[in-house]
Amino acid sequence: MNWLKPNRATGLGSLPHQDELMALKIIAKTMPHWPHWPQLPGKMPEQGFVVQYVQPLIKLGVLTVTPPKDPVFARLDSGWADTVVEFYEQYMAFMNGDAGAEQMFALDGAAFAGLEVFTAHFSQYFPHAEGVKGHISGPLTVGLQIKDERGRACFYEETLRDILVKCLAVQAVLEARRLKTLGLPVLIFIDDPSLFLIGASTHITLTKEAASAALAEIIELLHQEGAKVGVHACAGIDWSILFELPVDVISFDAYHYFTGMALQAKGLAGYLEQGGKLAWGLIPTSGEAWQETPESILTRFDEQSAELAKRGLNPAVLRQSIIWTPSCGTGALPVDLAAHIYSLVAGVVARLDSR
Repeated sequence: MNWLKPNRATGLGSLPHQDELMALKIIAKTMPHWPHWPQLPGKMPEQGFVVQYVQPLIKLGVLTVTPPKDPVFARLDSGWADTVVEFYEQYMAFMNGDAGAEQMFALDGAAFAGLEVFTAHFSQYFPHAEGVKGHISGPLTVGLQIKDERGRACFYEETLRDILVKCLAVQAVLEARRLKTLGLPVLIFIDDPSLFLIGASTHITLTKEAASAALAEIIELLHQEGAKVGVHACAGIDWSILFELPVDVISFDAYHYFTGMALQAKGLAGYLEQGGKLAWGLIPTSGEAWQETPESILTRFDEQSAELAKRGLNPAVLRQSIIWTPSCGTGALPVDLAAHIYSLVAGVVARLDSR
């Protein structure tokens, strides 16, 4: 059975609003079947991309924070070795079902206010929902932002990377469990835009193997929870990285980076044949959106679909495999622009339904 009906839509997560209920209203109006819970980084710094899902490491003292700077691994602290041991003990206890450890990793406080409001008001705002979508920051992107005491990205150090990935994995599991209480299928996106740096001359020591292994660890645990998993990258990447992972949805910026995906049409065809889905981010998350209408977006999509057909993809299979999204999050945009972008998504879906 196909878990995703055609012509559905969802969002990447972040919105620029200062009020969670106002954000829910926009999501309910435009994405009623697969709503996402809103991140409001402009309202709460704790909901920022880098810090939101590493709160347990901050609580334990593994990371130190001096706002507005990103967290830093506290390896210079005298009790660092004991702190690391405590983290792994808490992690193993969580994996063994210990309730106290689960509380240590709990998604609570200001960092998850949007999730709390979403679940509390879900039945009121989303009576027609067929599934729910969550999101977590990706290990490579966060791992390149959080540094060690020397200012080196923690992703390059095996022990620090392992701590980070395990923390993100537990947070993803707890998010999936929270969303599962709503009684619907759950889809979690791992947002990892820095995947585009793999193979770049500026990051020659960054390997595909390390990035893939980090994603795979999170994907495996989410699948064990029964969740579907997507990976989002809003830049041009070597898509074979994701084609080779057991990922259910590949989310990409189809507005700016379609050509790169088309050049890997053979791999894409194989991915779709195995049941993979695409989050088609064809609505730009920039001022360019003001120049677009649902009709202009669909004209562009028809051209893209024709191009892929020339490269051997069945257009009917493609259209059955898409969930529509903005090209990226909207948290840094003006509220009126974010609302327009969401309305474009809804307009595209409505016009496709009428075809």
